[in-house]
Amino acid sequence: MLLVVLPVVVQAVNDVLLCKKAPYGAFIFRIKKLMYTAWPLFICFTVSLLLLLATNAQAYLGVFLASKLLIILSIAPPLVLLIKRQLAITPIVSAPDTNILKAKLAVVTLFLTLLLLYSHLMAGLGFSPFGIFTVEFTLLYPALLLLLPWYLRFSSSRLAEPDDEYAKLGYCLLRQRKFAWHEHKALLLKSLVKLLFIPIMAGALFDTTEFLLQFNWSAKPLVIIAGIFTFGLAFDLIIATIGYVFASKLLNSDVKSTDPYLSGWLVCLICYPPLLVIYHWVKQQTDNLLWYDWLSADQPLYWFWAFMITATWMTYWISSANFGWRFSNLTWRGLVNTGPYAHTKHPAYIAKNIYWWMHTVPFFGVSNSYELVRNLAGMVFVSTIYYLRAKTEERHLMAFKEYQDYAACIAENGILGRMKKALFKTRLTG
Repeated sequence: MLLVVLPVVVQAVNDVLLCKKAPYGAFIFRIKKLMYTAWPLFICFTVSLLLLLATNAQAYLGVFLASKLLIILSIAPPLVLLIKRQLAITPIVSAPDTNILKAKLAVVTLFLTLLLLYSHLMAGLGFSPFGIFTVEFTLLYPALLLLLPWYLRFSSSRLAEPDDEYAKLGYCLLRQRKFAWHEHKALLLKSLVKLLFIPIMAGALFDTTEFLLQFNWSAKPLVIIAGIFTFGLAFDLIIATIGYVFASKLLNSDVKSTDPYLSGWLVCLICYPPLLVIYHWVKQQTDNLLWYDWLSADQPLYWFWAFMITATWMTYWISSANFGWRFSNLTWRGLVNTGPYAHTKHPAYIAKNIYWWMHTVPFFGVSNSYELVRNLAGMVFVSTIYYLRAKTEERHLMAFKEYQDYAACIAENGILGRMKKALFKTRLTG
């Protein structure tokens, strides 16, 4: 029933948002511009969560099934609308050639098999969250193989050039053509990105939605903060998961370029399993004390700190949400210049770093200068990694004219640009 009702509600709101002549049209259109692809997901996620909690679905279905239902109800209605919108502008071009379909089938089957084997390997080595993903993907794998021929025929019939990069690599697998690295490099790199990140994001999403459905809410400040964090994290992981899973020309969300530099890959992958163990080892603090051990609720600074920490989460999540169905590490899938990205090039990284410094308070709980230096060095390492991520991403994205123009605009009109102008103006008038 919800799968029927939610698309209707989302479409009705979408019709309002697309109408610039509606009351308060400029304001509404601004909202639409900021969250064009993410707000339907947010609405469906929020409504589905509230309904499941109100009906105590986790008690009747079990938390495993209830969490999967939450994910399906959050993603399916917006996905239906997105497919409907894309099909309206991409009608059937021609029936694809049988050999093209066989070649694509060979490539995608190989990818799904490698994804299954990689997740099993990482789960066997004890890396989280590969375990929960491996179990569920193993159950899903046969169904995906059965549906794959239909999907490939459906999608290929709507491509102007069905003999694409997937087909060309498939010819190599079928021994109809010799393999050439330069011809298949782009596809192999973006497939590797999906192979590495789908198990991480989807596995974390499964874990987090289960925890969210079982979260024990209360009026205590720290509990409320933790609940809001879990809610936001679950939505952020939905954005991340669909970004990797639904990268497709059919949905106009395909990867246009992947970072070709090894340094860009290294500073990104160290922030995720399995290399995350190195990251955690270096940033490890000498104590386990956090900001709420330092401050108490009867202090005004406590509430300021809590507000700032919550604000950093929200900035990070809103930043991710502006990618919508195009979220991905190490890739270029089109310019994102809305929401926080209208003011700075890396709002998510800035918010993350402010959060980690404020949450960890590395100066608190130390007993000597060595511990203080060790704590500060760990946090400086974290910030350095994200600085390098920002710089390596820019190196890749500056190859595109659209991003060059955006970077120039941010330098002139972004937060730092406006601050420099104001400072310069003050000096002149002073």
